[in-house]
Amino acid sequence: MKIDELVKLIEAVRTSNYDEFTLETGDVKLTLRRGGKVEVASAPVSAPAPAPETPSSNPAPATPAPVEQPREEGLIEVTAPMVGTFYRAPAPDADPFVEPGTVVKPGDTLCILEAMKLMNEIQAETGGEVVEVAVENGELVEFGQLLFTLRPTK
Repeated sequence: MKIDELVKLIEAVRTSNYDEFTLETGDVKLTLRRGGKVEVASAPVSAPAPAPETPSSNPAPATPAPVEQPREEGLIEVTAPMVGTFYRAPAPDADPFVEPGTVVKPGDTLCILEAMKLMNEIQAETGGEVVEVAVENGELVEFGQLLFTLRPTK
């Protein structure tokens, strides 16, 4: 099931008179509920004891903060539309979809994000040259995390 199918399913349940919907397909089970209370289990949290301060006779010199390289203006950042596992290629032994220097056009596949055992192809929305691949293959990414930087074609 693709993400757009899930979105349509969620919208259908939201606008229906049903309070709960469950879909089981293969080893995936999806349950949608609306209007219910969310149960959250919480564990007691204790504050850590402060570390004792030891006076230092030789204070450490302040280290300057790392200076960020100025980013080129006009670059497009492609971010993760969901949480998932990032894959650069369609299979472990296949070539990556894109490398730095690859020129892509709108609709070209940049990577795959696996979420809930669903493989979601992330496609370029605009054409351009891949400047940076910001994530390692197999890495877990968060929503909104930078995946690629593109230089738009003129």
